[in-house]
Amino acid sequence: MSYIPHEYWVSHGKTYKKEFRYNKNFELQEKILIDYLKWNVSSSSFSTVLELGCGFGRITKLLLSNFPNIMEYLAIDLSPDQIENAKEWSKPAKGQVQNLTFLVSDIQSFQIQKKYDLVLASEVLMHILPSEIEEVMRKVVSMSNQHIVNIDWYEQQPPSKAAPHNFIHQYEILYRNMPEVLNVHRIPIVKRASWLKSVDTKQCLFHATKKFDK
Repeated sequence: MSYIPHEYWVSHGKTYKKEFRYNKNFELQEKILIDYLKWNVSSSSFSTVLELGCGFGRITKLLLSNFPNIMEYLAIDLSPDQIENAKEWSKPAKGQVQNLTFLVSDIQSFQIQKKYDLVLASEVLMHILPSEIEEVMRKVVSMSNQHIVNIDWYEQQPPSKAAPHNFIHQYEILYRNMPEVLNVHRIPIVKRASWLKSVDTKQCLFHATKKFDK
């Protein structure tokens, strides 16, 4: 079955929230994201956030609830249904930010002049076609003042089979090939404990920082 991203996610967005099941992988993903941002990205260094592919607002609500210094938050998703879900899901945290906006758009067609302190994409870039990922990531980086964080599926040895809408991209290499990127860090989203309590999400958090304009 061929994968046509826009068609797939507009259709999938109609039922995604209803079918979503929260589990220990999502719990660990959220914990590592918040802990990483608190310890490695000073909350005072990002007051404006652009979230790409916000889905039903799970990460939107999470960030707004944990970072009261956020003054402006723009979340986009190509699914109109998911944007409506995100508006509803994030209502409890809406009062904590002065400017919270949701827009229907994919990354490729999204146009904006301003740059944001933090550009965030969780489980989004892994769905971009390999033929488009380099151009998309350049655009993502161009929309940031300083920080870019993406969480995506990543394995050193890719499995022989994968769902047609999932891809493993070489994010570190792609970031490092951009002259405006200063540093890149990769943090596996893994919990090491006894074999009964270990969690391996097969995901990594990637954090790129940009060089300051002179």
